[in-house]
Amino acid sequence: MGIKKDKHLSADAAGLRRHAEERLHKKVVSLIRPRSGEETQRLLHELEVHQIELEMQNEELRRSQEELVISRNKYAELYDFAPVGYFTFDTGGLIWEANLAGAQMLGIERRQLANKNLSSFISDAEGRKIFIRHLQSVLQRKGTQSCEIRLNAKDGTVIHGQLKSVTLDTNESKDGYILCSIVDITERKLTEERISEVIRQQQAILDNIPDIAWLKDRTGRYVAVNEPFGRAFGKAPEDLVGKNVYDIYPPELAAKYEKDSSEVMTTGSRTYFEESIVDREGKTQYVEKVETPIFSKTGVVIGIIGIAHDITSRKEIEVTLRHDSTHDTLTGLYNRSFFNEELERFSRSRMFPISIVMADVNGLKRVNDSQGHEVGDKLIRLAGRLIQRAFRGEDIVARIGGDEFAVLLPETGKNVAEKAVKRIMNRPEIINGQVSIAFGIASAENKNGLADALKLSDERMYRDKSVQKEL
Repeated sequence: MGIKKDKHLSADAAGLRRHAEERLHKKVVSLIRPRSGEETQRLLHELEVHQIELEMQNEELRRSQEELVISRNKYAELYDFAPVGYFTFDTGGLIWEANLAGAQMLGIERRQLANKNLSSFISDAEGRKIFIRHLQSVLQRKGTQSCEIRLNAKDGTVIHGQLKSVTLDTNESKDGYILCSIVDITERKLTEERISEVIRQQQAILDNIPDIAWLKDRTGRYVAVNEPFGRAFGKAPEDLVGKNVYDIYPPELAAKYEKDSSEVMTTGSRTYFEESIVDREGKTQYVEKVETPIFSKTGVVIGIIGIAHDITSRKEIEVTLRHDSTHDTLTGLYNRSFFNEELERFSRSRMFPISIVMADVNGLKRVNDSQGHEVGDKLIRLAGRLIQRAFRGEDIVARIGGDEFAVLLPETGKNVAEKAVKRIMNRPEIINGQVSIAFGIASAENKNGLADALKLSDERMYRDKSVQKEL
Protein backbone atom coordinates (compact mmCIF):
# COMPACT_ATOMS: atom_id res chain seq x y z
CA MET A 1 0.00 0.00 0.00
CA GLY A 2 1.21 3.53 -0.80
CA ILE A 3 1.17 6.43 1.62
CA LYS A 4 -1.43 9.20 0.87
CA LYS A 5 0.00 12.73 0.69
CA ASP A 6 -1.63 15.35 2.89
CA LYS A 7 -2.55 18.60 0.95
CA HIS A 8 -1.54 20.78 3.88
CA LEU A 9 1.83 19.07 4.06
CA SER A 10 2.31 19.65 0.29
CA ALA A 11 1.48 23.34 0.67
CA ASP A 12 3.92 23.70 3.55
CA ALA A 13 6.65 22.00 1.54
CA ALA A 14 6.04 24.37 -1.39
CA GLY A 15 6.22 27.34 0.97
CA LEU A 16 9.48 26.15 2.47
CA ARG A 17 10.95 25.72 -1.01
CA ARG A 18 9.85 29.25 -1.98
CA HIS A 19 11.48 30.75 1.14
CA ALA A 20 14.66 28.79 0.52
CA GLU A 21 14.86 30.07 -3.07
CA GLU A 22 14.35 33.65 -1.86
CA ARG A 23 17.17 33.29 0.69
CA LEU A 24 19.42 31.76 -1.95
CA HIS A 25 18.62 34.65 -4.31
CA LYS A 26 19.52 37.18 -1.63
CA LYS A 27 22.81 35.35 -0.96
CA VAL A 28 23.60 35.31 -4.67
CA VAL A 29 22.77 39.02 -4.96
CA SER A 30 24.92 39.64 -1.92
CA LEU A 31 27.77 37.65 -3.41
CA ILE A 32 27.66 39.36 -6.81
CA ARG A 33 27.38 42.89 -5.51
CA PRO A 34 30.57 44.92 -5.95
CA ARG A 35 33.07 44.22 -3.16
CA SER A 36 36.34 45.76 -2.19
CA GLY A 37 39.60 43.90 -2.79
CA GLU A 38 40.00 43.23 0.92
CA GLU A 39 36.52 41.68 1.17
CA THR A 40 37.21 39.55 -1.86
CA GLN A 41 40.46 38.25 -0.38
CA ARG A 42 38.75 37.43 2.93
CA LEU A 43 35.93 35.62 1.13
CA LEU A 44 38.40 33.60 -0.93
CA HIS A 45 40.31 32.69 2.25
CA GLU A 46 37.11 31.50 3.91
CA LEU A 47 36.22 29.42 0.88
CA GLU A 48 39.67 27.83 0.85
CA VAL A 49 39.44 27.03 4.59
CA HIS A 50 36.00 25.47 4.10
CA GLN A 51 37.31 23.46 1.18
CA ILE A 52 40.22 22.11 3.26
CA GLU A 53 37.87 21.30 6.14
CA LEU A 54 35.61 19.36 3.77
CA GLU A 55 38.62 17.50 2.36
CA MET A 56 39.76 16.59 5.90
CA GLN A 57 36.27 15.44 6.82
CA ASN A 58 36.10 13.36 3.67
CA GLU A 59 39.49 11.81 4.48
CA GLU A 60 38.34 10.99 8.03
CA LEU A 61 35.14 9.46 6.69
CA ARG A 62 37.16 7.40 4.21
CA ARG A 63 39.49 6.09 6.95
CA SER A 64 36.53 5.29 9.22
CA GLN A 65 34.88 3.44 6.37
CA GLU A 66 38.06 1.44 5.70
CA GLU A 67 38.41 0.58 9.41
CA LEU A 68 34.76 -0.44 9.48
CA VAL A 69 35.29 -2.71 6.48
CA ILE A 70 38.43 -4.23 8.07
CA SER A 71 36.62 -4.75 11.38
CA ARG A 72 33.64 -6.29 9.60
CA ASN A 73 35.94 -8.60 7.66
CA LYS A 74 37.73 -9.64 10.85
CA TYR A 75 34.40 -10.33 12.53
CA ALA A 76 33.29 -12.31 9.50
CA GLU A 77 36.51 -14.34 9.62
CA LEU A 78 36.15 -14.95 13.35
CA TYR A 79 32.52 -15.87 12.87
CA ASP A 80 33.14 -18.17 9.90
CA PHE A 81 36.33 -19.87 11.03
CA ALA A 82 35.57 -20.20 14.73
CA PRO A 83 35.91 -23.83 15.95
CA VAL A 84 32.37 -23.56 17.29
CA GLY A 85 29.22 -23.70 15.21
CA TYR A 86 27.19 -20.47 15.40
CA PHE A 87 23.54 -20.38 14.36
CA THR A 88 20.80 -17.79 14.30
CA PHE A 89 17.26 -19.18 14.75
CA ASP A 90 13.83 -17.77 14.79
CA THR A 91 11.77 -18.59 17.88
CA GLY A 92 10.71 -21.93 16.41
CA GLY A 93 14.22 -23.16 15.68
CA LEU A 94 14.22 -22.22 11.97
CA ILE A 95 17.79 -21.51 10.85
CA TRP A 96 18.33 -18.01 9.51
CA GLU A 97 22.09 -18.05 9.36
CA ALA A 98 25.01 -20.36 10.21
CA ASN A 99 28.76 -19.93 10.18
CA LEU A 100 31.20 -22.10 8.27
CA ALA A 101 31.99 -24.32 11.28
CA GLY A 102 28.28 -24.97 11.85
CA ALA A 103 27.77 -25.94 8.22
CA GLN A 104 30.84 -28.20 8.22
CA MET A 105 29.66 -29.85 11.43
CA LEU A 106 26.45 -30.92 9.69
CA GLY A 107 28.19 -31.55 6.37
CA ILE A 108 25.86 -29.18 4.46
CA GLU A 109 26.56 -25.99 2.53
CA ARG A 110 25.59 -22.84 4.38
CA ARG A 111 23.06 -21.70 1.80
CA GLN A 112 21.28 -25.05 2.06
CA LEU A 113 20.86 -24.63 5.83
CA ALA A 114 18.77 -21.49 5.48
CA ASN A 115 15.09 -21.97 6.37
CA LYS A 116 15.67 -25.49 7.69
CA ASN A 117 14.68 -26.29 11.25
CA LEU A 118 17.48 -27.57 13.45
CA SER A 119 15.12 -30.24 14.80
CA SER A 120 15.29 -31.94 11.38
CA PHE A 121 18.95 -32.73 12.10
CA ILE A 122 18.32 -34.15 15.60
CA SER A 123 18.76 -37.91 15.54
CA ASP A 124 16.10 -39.05 18.04
CA ALA A 125 12.66 -38.10 19.31
CA GLU A 126 13.87 -37.53 22.86
CA GLY A 127 16.50 -35.12 21.55
CA ARG A 128 13.82 -33.15 19.67
CA LYS A 129 11.80 -32.86 22.88
CA ILE A 130 14.90 -31.60 24.67
CA PHE A 131 15.44 -29.00 21.92
CA ILE A 132 11.84 -27.76 22.17
CA ARG A 133 12.14 -27.38 25.96
CA HIS A 134 15.47 -25.63 25.40
CA LEU A 135 13.87 -23.05 23.08
CA GLN A 136 11.02 -22.50 25.52
CA SER A 137 13.46 -21.80 28.35
CA VAL A 138 15.41 -19.35 26.17
CA LEU A 139 12.25 -17.51 25.11
CA GLN A 140 11.18 -17.16 28.73
CA ARG A 141 14.21 -14.88 29.15
CA LYS A 142 15.92 -17.17 31.65
CA GLY A 143 19.34 -16.11 30.42
CA THR A 144 21.78 -18.39 28.62
CA GLN A 145 20.42 -21.93 28.44
CA SER A 146 22.28 -25.10 27.55
CA CYS A 147 21.43 -28.66 26.61
CA GLU A 148 23.00 -31.69 24.95
CA ILE A 149 21.54 -33.42 21.89
CA ARG A 150 22.65 -35.79 19.14
CA LEU A 151 22.72 -34.51 15.56
CA ASN A 152 22.83 -36.40 12.27
CA ALA A 153 25.47 -35.18 9.84
CA LYS A 154 24.90 -35.57 6.10
CA ASP A 155 27.32 -38.52 5.92
CA GLY A 156 25.35 -40.39 8.60
CA THR A 157 27.75 -39.59 11.43
CA VAL A 158 26.10 -38.96 14.78
CA ILE A 159 27.44 -35.85 16.51
CA HIS A 160 27.05 -35.12 20.20
CA GLY A 161 26.42 -31.39 20.42
CA GLN A 162 26.28 -29.04 23.38
CA LEU A 163 23.97 -26.09 22.70
CA LYS A 164 24.15 -22.72 24.44
CA SER A 165 21.50 -20.21 23.42
CA VAL A 166 20.31 -16.73 24.29
CA THR A 167 17.52 -14.58 22.87
CA LEU A 168 18.03 -11.07 21.44
CA ASP A 169 15.37 -8.45 20.76
CA THR A 170 14.70 -7.02 17.30
CA ASN A 171 12.36 -4.42 15.89
CA GLU A 172 11.09 -6.92 13.35
CA SER A 173 9.65 -9.35 15.92
CA LYS A 174 8.36 -8.94 19.44
CA ASP A 175 9.91 -12.31 20.39
CA GLY A 176 13.30 -11.44 18.90
CA TYR A 177 15.62 -14.14 17.61
CA ILE A 178 17.92 -16.74 19.10
CA LEU A 179 21.70 -16.87 18.95
CA CYS A 180 23.05 -20.38 19.48
CA SER A 181 26.50 -21.93 19.68
CA ILE A 182 26.95 -25.67 19.13
CA VAL A 183 30.12 -27.36 20.35
CA ASP A 184 31.01 -30.81 19.06
CA ILE A 185 31.51 -32.86 22.26
CA THR A 186 31.49 -36.23 20.50
CA GLU A 187 35.02 -37.12 21.59
CA ARG A 188 34.27 -36.17 25.17
CA LYS A 189 31.07 -38.22 25.20
CA LEU A 190 32.85 -41.22 23.69
CA THR A 191 35.58 -40.88 26.31
CA GLU A 192 32.95 -40.72 29.04
CA GLU A 193 31.30 -43.83 27.61
CA ARG A 194 34.64 -45.65 27.53
CA ILE A 195 35.30 -44.61 31.13
CA SER A 196 31.81 -45.75 32.11
CA GLU A 197 32.45 -49.10 30.44
CA VAL A 198 35.74 -49.49 32.31
CA ILE A 199 34.00 -48.59 35.57
CA ARG A 200 31.24 -51.13 34.82
CA GLN A 201 33.88 -53.79 34.26
CA GLN A 202 35.68 -52.79 37.44
CA GLN A 203 32.36 -52.78 39.28
CA ALA A 204 31.70 -56.33 38.11
CA ILE A 205 35.11 -57.36 39.45
CA LEU A 206 34.52 -55.57 42.76
CA ASP A 207 31.09 -57.15 43.17
CA ASN A 208 32.68 -60.60 42.97
CA ILE A 209 35.05 -59.82 45.84
CA PRO A 210 33.51 -61.00 49.13
CA ASP A 211 35.46 -58.42 51.14
CA ILE A 212 34.88 -54.67 51.25
CA ALA A 213 36.43 -53.21 48.08
CA TRP A 214 36.61 -49.80 46.42
CA LEU A 215 38.20 -47.69 43.70
CA LYS A 216 39.31 -44.09 44.23
CA ASP A 217 40.48 -41.52 41.71
CA ARG A 218 43.51 -39.33 42.36
CA THR A 219 41.34 -36.67 44.06
CA GLY A 220 40.17 -39.19 46.66
CA ARG A 221 36.63 -39.64 45.32
CA TYR A 222 35.13 -43.12 45.29
CA VAL A 223 34.47 -44.05 41.65
CA ALA A 224 33.25 -47.57 42.45
CA VAL A 225 32.43 -49.57 45.60
CA ASN A 226 31.03 -53.07 46.00
CA GLU A 227 28.01 -54.46 47.84
CA PRO A 228 29.88 -55.30 51.09
CA PHE A 229 31.14 -51.69 51.18
CA GLY A 230 27.59 -50.40 50.83
CA ARG A 231 26.26 -52.81 53.47
CA ALA A 232 28.84 -51.57 55.95
CA PHE A 233 27.16 -48.14 55.77
CA GLY A 234 23.60 -49.27 55.14
CA LYS A 235 23.58 -47.69 51.67
CA ALA A 236 23.42 -48.76 48.05
CA PRO A 237 26.88 -48.74 46.40
CA GLU A 238 25.79 -46.14 43.83
CA ASP A 239 24.87 -43.74 46.65
CA LEU A 240 28.50 -43.75 47.80
CA VAL A 241 30.06 -43.17 44.37
CA GLY A 242 31.39 -39.62 43.98
CA LYS A 243 31.82 -39.12 47.72
CA ASN A 244 35.07 -38.84 49.65
CA VAL A 245 36.08 -40.14 53.08
CA TYR A 246 34.81 -36.98 54.80
CA ASP A 247 31.33 -37.63 53.38
CA ILE A 248 31.28 -41.14 54.88
CA TYR A 249 33.42 -41.34 58.02
CA PRO A 250 33.72 -39.24 61.20
CA PRO A 251 36.26 -36.39 60.77
CA GLU A 252 39.05 -37.99 62.83
CA LEU A 253 38.79 -41.32 61.03
CA ALA A 254 38.39 -39.60 57.65
CA ALA A 255 41.62 -37.64 58.23
CA LYS A 256 43.46 -40.90 58.98
CA TYR A 257 42.11 -42.62 55.85
CA GLU A 258 42.98 -39.58 53.73
CA LYS A 259 46.54 -39.72 55.08
CA ASP A 260 46.77 -43.46 54.34
CA SER A 261 45.63 -42.98 50.73
CA SER A 262 47.89 -39.96 50.29
CA GLU A 263 50.85 -42.13 51.28
CA VAL A 264 49.93 -44.65 48.57
CA MET A 265 49.52 -41.89 45.96
CA THR A 266 52.82 -40.25 46.92
CA THR A 267 55.01 -43.35 47.19
CA GLY A 268 53.31 -45.38 44.48
CA SER A 269 53.64 -48.41 46.76
CA ARG A 270 51.14 -50.89 48.14
CA THR A 271 50.41 -50.40 51.82
CA TYR A 272 48.93 -52.60 54.55
CA PHE A 273 46.99 -51.34 57.54
CA GLU A 274 45.32 -53.02 60.50
CA GLU A 275 42.73 -50.98 62.32
CA SER A 276 39.60 -51.16 64.41
CA ILE A 277 36.36 -49.46 63.39
CA VAL A 278 33.00 -49.11 65.09
CA ASP A 279 30.10 -50.21 62.89
CA ARG A 280 26.60 -48.71 62.76
CA GLU A 281 25.49 -50.93 65.66
CA GLY A 282 28.34 -49.77 67.88
CA LYS A 283 30.31 -53.01 67.58
CA THR A 284 34.07 -52.89 67.16
CA GLN A 285 35.36 -54.59 64.04
CA TYR A 286 38.96 -55.21 63.07
CA VAL A 287 39.97 -55.00 59.43
CA GLU A 288 43.11 -55.63 57.45
CA LYS A 289 43.24 -53.01 54.71
CA VAL A 290 45.35 -53.15 51.56
CA GLU A 291 45.55 -50.19 49.17
CA THR A 292 47.31 -50.55 45.82
CA PRO A 293 48.12 -47.70 43.40
CA ILE A 294 46.73 -47.71 39.84
CA PHE A 295 49.14 -46.39 37.21
CA SER A 296 48.52 -44.76 33.83
CA LYS A 297 50.42 -45.82 30.71
CA THR A 298 52.95 -43.09 31.47
CA GLY A 299 53.56 -44.38 35.00
CA VAL A 300 51.56 -41.71 36.82
CA VAL A 301 49.41 -42.78 39.79
CA ILE A 302 45.82 -42.08 38.75
CA GLY A 303 43.91 -43.89 41.48
CA ILE A 304 43.78 -46.54 44.18
CA ILE A 305 42.13 -49.93 44.52
CA GLY A 306 41.49 -50.98 48.10
CA ILE A 307 40.32 -54.12 49.87
CA ALA A 308 39.44 -54.44 53.56
CA HIS A 309 39.23 -57.93 55.04
CA ASP A 310 37.33 -58.46 58.29
CA ILE A 311 39.78 -59.99 60.77
CA THR A 312 37.61 -59.49 63.85
CA SER A 313 37.51 -63.22 64.66
CA ARG A 314 41.25 -63.52 64.27
CA LYS A 315 41.89 -60.44 66.40
CA GLU A 316 39.56 -61.71 69.11
CA ILE A 317 41.50 -64.97 69.19
CA GLU A 318 44.76 -63.03 69.29
CA VAL A 319 43.45 -60.85 72.12
CA THR A 320 42.33 -63.96 74.01
CA LEU A 321 45.67 -65.67 73.48
CA ARG A 322 47.55 -62.52 74.47
CA HIS A 323 45.39 -62.16 77.57
CA ASP A 324 45.82 -65.81 78.48
CA SER A 325 49.56 -65.53 78.05
CA THR A 326 49.76 -62.73 80.61
CA HIS A 327 46.87 -63.54 82.96
CA ASP A 328 45.99 -66.21 85.48
CA THR A 329 42.91 -68.12 84.31
CA LEU A 330 41.54 -68.70 87.83
CA THR A 331 41.63 -65.15 89.21
CA GLY A 332 41.98 -62.98 86.09
CA LEU A 333 45.04 -61.33 87.66
CA TYR A 334 48.40 -61.10 85.93
CA ASN A 335 50.44 -64.32 85.99
CA ARG A 336 53.99 -64.96 87.15
CA SER A 337 55.46 -64.56 83.65
CA PHE A 338 54.00 -61.08 83.22
CA PHE A 339 55.02 -60.13 86.78
CA ASN A 340 58.64 -61.03 86.01
CA GLU A 341 58.55 -59.06 82.72
CA GLU A 342 57.23 -55.99 84.52
CA LEU A 343 59.79 -56.39 87.29
CA GLU A 344 62.52 -56.35 84.63
CA ARG A 345 60.95 -53.34 82.89
CA PHE A 346 60.65 -51.40 86.14
CA SER A 347 64.30 -52.13 86.92
CA ARG A 348 65.25 -50.13 83.78
CA SER A 349 62.83 -47.30 84.50
CA ARG A 350 62.86 -44.15 86.60
CA MET A 351 59.84 -45.21 88.66
CA PHE A 352 61.69 -45.56 91.95
CA PRO A 353 61.02 -45.96 94.78
CA ILE A 354 59.27 -49.25 94.02
CA SER A 355 57.51 -51.23 96.72
CA ILE A 356 56.83 -54.96 96.57
CA VAL A 357 54.07 -56.74 98.47
CA MET A 358 54.12 -60.54 98.72
CA ALA A 359 51.00 -62.40 99.93
CA ASP A 360 50.11 -66.02 100.70
CA VAL A 361 46.72 -67.56 101.48
CA ASN A 362 46.91 -69.37 104.81
CA GLY A 363 45.48 -72.88 105.17
CA LEU A 364 44.78 -73.48 101.48
CA LYS A 365 46.12 -77.06 101.55
CA ARG A 366 43.89 -77.90 104.50
CA VAL A 367 40.82 -76.52 102.69
CA ASN A 368 41.67 -78.44 99.51
CA ASP A 369 42.14 -81.67 101.45
CA SER A 370 39.04 -81.32 103.62
CA GLN A 371 36.55 -79.49 101.38
CA GLY A 372 37.88 -80.07 97.89
CA HIS A 373 39.69 -78.01 95.30
CA GLU A 374 36.54 -76.24 94.16
CA VAL A 375 36.19 -74.61 97.58
CA GLY A 376 39.93 -73.94 97.57
CA ASP A 377 39.62 -72.19 94.19
CA LYS A 378 36.86 -69.97 95.56
CA LEU A 379 39.15 -69.07 98.44
CA ILE A 380 41.93 -68.12 96.00
CA ARG A 381 39.55 -65.98 93.93
CA LEU A 382 38.31 -64.22 97.07
CA ALA A 383 41.86 -63.46 98.19
CA GLY A 384 42.69 -62.18 94.69
CA ARG A 385 39.70 -59.79 94.68
CA LEU A 386 40.56 -58.41 98.12
CA ILE A 387 44.17 -57.78 97.13
CA GLN A 388 43.34 -56.24 93.74
CA ARG A 389 40.76 -53.82 95.16
CA ALA A 390 43.24 -52.44 97.67
CA PHE A 391 45.70 -51.24 95.02
CA ARG A 392 45.74 -48.73 92.17
CA GLY A 393 45.09 -49.43 88.52
CA GLU A 394 48.74 -48.82 87.61
CA ASP A 395 49.97 -51.33 90.20
CA ILE A 396 50.81 -54.84 88.98
CA VAL A 397 48.78 -57.41 90.95
CA ALA A 398 49.69 -60.99 90.04
CA ARG A 399 49.11 -64.55 91.16
CA ILE A 400 52.58 -66.08 91.02
CA GLY A 401 51.88 -69.51 92.52
CA GLY A 402 49.17 -71.79 93.85
CA ASP A 403 48.43 -69.69 96.94
CA GLU A 404 50.91 -66.84 96.39
CA PHE A 405 50.30 -63.30 95.14
CA ALA A 406 52.69 -60.43 94.44
CA VAL A 407 52.18 -56.70 93.88
CA LEU A 408 54.52 -54.16 92.25
CA LEU A 409 53.88 -50.53 93.23
CA PRO A 410 55.90 -48.10 91.03
CA GLU A 411 56.84 -44.70 92.47
CA THR A 412 55.58 -45.79 95.88
CA GLY A 413 57.27 -45.84 99.28
CA LYS A 414 56.89 -48.55 101.91
CA ASN A 415 54.42 -46.55 104.03
CA VAL A 416 51.88 -46.35 101.17
CA ALA A 417 52.17 -50.11 100.61
CA GLU A 418 51.64 -50.74 104.33
CA LYS A 419 48.43 -48.65 104.28
CA ALA A 420 47.11 -50.73 101.36
CA VAL A 421 47.82 -53.97 103.26
CA LYS A 422 46.15 -52.53 106.34
CA ARG A 423 43.00 -51.86 104.28
CA ILE A 424 42.96 -55.52 103.27
CA MET A 425 43.40 -56.71 106.85
CA ASN A 426 40.44 -54.56 107.93
CA ARG A 427 38.10 -56.13 105.37
CA PRO A 428 35.15 -58.08 106.87
CA GLU A 429 36.18 -61.19 104.95
CA ILE A 430 39.49 -61.19 106.84
CA ILE A 431 38.03 -60.23 110.20
CA ASN A 432 35.28 -62.88 110.17
CA GLY A 433 37.72 -65.57 109.09
CA GLN A 434 36.46 -66.27 105.56
CA VAL A 435 40.05 -66.06 104.39
CA SER A 436 43.44 -65.57 106.02
CA ILE A 437 46.35 -63.92 104.18
CA ALA A 438 49.98 -63.38 105.20
CA PHE A 439 51.85 -60.32 103.84
CA GLY A 440 55.43 -59.16 103.43
CA ILE A 441 56.47 -55.65 102.34
CA ALA A 442 59.76 -54.16 101.16
CA SER A 443 60.89 -51.16 99.07
CA ALA A 444 63.78 -50.39 96.73
CA GLU A 445 65.13 -46.88 96.19
CA ASN A 446 66.96 -47.81 92.98
CA LYS A 447 67.44 -50.69 90.58
CA ASN A 448 70.34 -52.09 92.58
CA GLY A 449 68.05 -52.74 95.53
CA LEU A 450 65.13 -54.26 93.62
CA ALA A 451 66.26 -57.90 93.83
CA ASP A 452 66.94 -57.52 97.56
CA ALA A 453 63.50 -55.95 98.08
CA LEU A 454 61.86 -58.90 96.32
CA LYS A 455 63.72 -61.36 98.51
CA LEU A 456 63.06 -59.37 101.68
CA SER A 457 59.32 -59.05 101.03
CA ASP A 458 59.13 -62.81 100.50
CA GLU A 459 60.98 -63.49 103.77
CA ARG A 460 58.74 -61.09 105.68
CA MET A 461 55.66 -62.76 104.20
CA TYR A 462 56.81 -66.18 105.48
CA ARG A 463 57.56 -64.70 108.91
CA ASP A 464 54.03 -63.22 108.99
CA LYS A 465 52.64 -66.59 107.91
CA SER A 466 54.45 -68.30 110.81
CA VAL A 467 53.18 -65.71 113.28
CA GLN A 468 49.56 -66.13 112.11
CA LYS A 469 49.90 -69.94 112.34
CA GLU A 470 50.92 -69.67 115.99
CA LEU A 471 47.93 -67.46 116.85
